[in-house]
Amino acid sequence: MYALTANATSSRQHFVGVLVVLAFVVLSAAGCTFDDSSSRSDAAILSADVRSPVEILNDMDPRAPVPLQPMMAWHQKQNMQNHLVAIQEITESLSRQDWEAVANASLTIESSPQMQMQCEHMGAGADGFTEMALEFHRRADAIGVAARDQDINAVLRATAYTLEACTRCHAVYRQDVVDVATWEARTATPTGPMSHGDR
Repeated sequence: MYALTANATSSRQHFVGVLVVLAFVVLSAAGCTFDDSSSRSDAAILSADVRSPVEILNDMDPRAPVPLQPMMAWHQKQNMQNHLVAIQEITESLSRQDWEAVANASLTIESSPQMQMQCEHMGAGADGFTEMALEFHRRADAIGVAARDQDINAVLRATAYTLEACTRCHAVYRQDVVDVATWEARTATPTGPMSHGDR
């Protein structure tokens, strides 16, 4: 009788053990299947997308597009690089209290009739861009004024205020490089000498 009970207990333990193993195998298989179906790589997603990488990026970017022909876009990028160099020169010159150097660096980004013409041309196809760009240059005027007054704190405040206009503009707008026909259609402007268009 004891032997029968022991055998029955052993059988139940063996059966439970088998069930545990089977449950582990099933759950593991289910887990593998879930991972395979829900973890597609970016490369797989992109390969199934009929859009170009640039189109995909543009769709991700919520900023307003500024239509520019290729040479216009390159010219604008060069201007942005020069603006950064000017800010670098302003801060470095300020650390030496070289007021003339601060004023000269500021002069390269201050407002002028030429700057206004360039901003109007670049922003012809984007509402509000020209006004925001001109505001950046108008704010820079105060840097030169503060430099001529040899006021360190005023230079710093004016520089920070100018940079705020810069970062705000970049947060709102992005370049959208287009061909001549598209630019003319979106700006209602014929290609002229300043547009740098290649026909």
